[in-house]
Amino acid sequence: MDNHLKRELSKIEIPIEIHERSKLGINKAKSEMGGKLKRFTKKRLAIAVLSACLMLPTGAFAYQALLADDLYGSFDNLKKHAINITMESYLLFNAKLDQAKGDLGKDEFKQFKNLLSVFTSAKLDYGDKNGNIDYSQVPAETFEEIKAAMYDIQPYFDKLNGLPSSKEVLTAEEYEQYIQALFTYETTMAQLGVSSAPDVTAIPEESQEEFIKAQEYLNYVNDKQIEN
Repeated sequence: MDNHLKRELSKIEIPIEIHERSKLGINKAKSEMGGKLKRFTKKRLAIAVLSACLMLPTGAFAYQALLADDLYGSFDNLKKHAINITMESYLLFNAKLDQAKGDLGKDEFKQFKNLLSVFTSAKLDYGDKNGNIDYSQVPAETFEEIKAAMYDIQPYFDKLNGLPSSKEVLTAEEYEQYIQALFTYETTMAQLGVSSAPDVTAIPEESQEEFIKAQEYLNYVNDKQIEN
């Protein structure tokens, strides 16, 4: 690893045992509210960085070859496509890949990484400056490939987040709607050019209803996972 990356690594403080604390926090909240939560805010899949779906690993970064480079080539390569991506977010993404490698078995991690490569390739080809994709602009054949990968990878994200599989707690019809809601949410972010949850009032009036329904459905799934 070059000296620039080492300097950036040394600046980032990684919370100790955040993965286990997150599980304890969920259990405590469920206990205090009789096993139910009105709302548990958990950000969803951000394909470029995955800040939403994987917890940080324990301890410090090791100075080793970056797993993220296997998917994006290098930070500089990703930066050419998503100019708002920072070195810190790239290194955190790599840390989350390290955590996934530790939490998943060898075969599971291989499958997870293969699925993830579908998204990272799509980010390089179609992502905006924030790494979000307007899926309405993606060729139909490519979109179907991404959608198929999303179907298979979401349970991995659930597992790594200490949550029950959304694919198991939902019916087939509900799971289909859930995947579509994820695409709708990210497409709206891409169309608005934002990197965080958009203000509904900033969304064109003709698209507001669709976005609100998607947002409400993501909350519904989140609540259902917490209750199980």
